[in-house]
Amino acid sequence: MKILYETERLIIREWQTKDYKDLYEYASNPIVSKFLSFKPYTNIEEAKERIKKMRKNYSKNTYLRAYAISLKENGKVIGSIDIDDYLPKADGIIEIGYILNEKFQGKGYMTEALVNMFKYIKHNNIAKRIVCKHDTLNIKSGNVMKRAGMTFEGILRKAGKTNNTHARYDLALYSILYEEIE
Repeated sequence: MKILYETERLIIREWQTKDYKDLYEYASNPIVSKFLSFKPYTNIEEAKERIKKMRKNYSKNTYLRAYAISLKENGKVIGSIDIDDYLPKADGIIEIGYILNEKFQGKGYMTEALVNMFKYIKHNNIAKRIVCKHDTLNIKSGNVMKRAGMTFEGILRKAGKTNNTHARYDLALYSILYEEIE
């Protein structure tokens, strides 16, 4: 198992086969997946299959990867942080996505994971510009981006594709630049 980085309370690492129960716990919750493009999982096999696909991606030489967010204290996986889009021909622009178990929201875990992902990206010279987007109705996600030090750039009108709330929707765009990361 490769550990990407550690924070005060978290370990950001590759997904392991044994993590399927924790993934299913939050991916089956309609509240968690409300603004996401995948339907809530209806059986544990979906979680097992998703982890299998993520593990296969680790063997590819790409930054398009999903990582587990686990608690240092007990190893429980409470969410995922993903490098969703990497465009090396666009001068190193990268997009980050994330999801967190509802039981662990409001405790600063996602902000902690995101800020340290920025540091990891800078330290490894992966990108010069990092963007995050959220459905404008998903205010909590935007608050994470603000707390992580990202700059609000504006609204991309009807740029979002189908999620579990509606078809086309407005996306709020945030960014942070290489030189802004501590």
